[in-house]
Parts: sequence; structure tokens; C-alpha cells
Amino acid sequence: MLRIRKYCALRERSSKEVEKKLLDLGAFEDKAVLIINKLQEEGFLNEKRYVSAYTRGKFRNKKWGKKRIEMELKRQGIDKEILEKGLNEIESADYLQTLDALLIKKWKQIKSKSGNEEFSDSDLFSPAMQKLLNYATQKGFEYDVIIDRVKKIL
Repeated sequence: MLRIRKYCALRERSSKEVEKKLLDLGAFEDKAVLIINKLQEEGFLNEKRYVSAYTRGKFRNKKWGKKRIEMELKRQGIDKEILEKGLNEIESADYLQTLDALLIKKWKQIKSKSGNEEFSDSDLFSPAMQKLLNYATQKGFEYDVIIDRVKKIL
């Protein structure tokens, strides 16, 4: 029990992560559930704290959008209500500012790699613009928000 408490104290963990660790350490599934409940009672494990920390970290460090964060948290079995509260912690201004910075940086890279090709910043169907849109979509930003920001900054 001490070992798993230390594991939880190092950083925020999800219940699924802790369950996997317990099973890897040789605990039976019913025993793992009891241990997880005990850790939650003691405050070592808290899904809301985990979602909040995960959301902040992935947004600030990896520049992920809400869709990608949501997808990853769903994969971890996080409750939809907790997930939405965590995503709502991202400030709209910061979100748009981060997206703008990513779009501008990527657009400069695309333009410099293409050499002498003609660029039309307003043509959303050009191959260069499609690369930009795909990049932002893969980062997890919403398509309608991406289109809106592209129109405003390019």
C-alpha cells in the first residue's frame, strides 16, 4: 500500500492508471478496486484533480486542442461531466492565442518549404492551406474555430 501511495503522490493519476499498476504488481482485480477506493478516501487519488492537471499540461506543454484532450481522457475512462469541467478550465483567450501562434508558425514553415509556388492566403482549398488545416485538426482544435482563425490572421 505504501508503494502505491508513493506512486500516486509523484503526480496526479487516473483510477485506470492506478488499477493497471496494481494489476502489474500482482494484485487481484477485486483487491485493486478496494485499494483504489481507499486511495480516493485518503485523497491520494482524485479524478477531478487529475483531469484538471492533465488538461492544463497537455494544453500548455503540447499545445493540444480540446478535441484531442477530450479524446485522450475518454480513452482513459474519465466521466463525461468531469471531463467537460476540466476542458472548461481552458481560457478562451489563451485557447485562441495558442491556436493563432500554431497557425502562423506552421504557415511560415509551409511557405518556406514550397519555394516559388504561388500562395493565395484566402484560398482554403489550396494544397498549402489544406496542410495547415490538417495540422491544426491533428493538434485537436475544432474545425470551425480553425477556419475562423485562419480567416482572421492570414
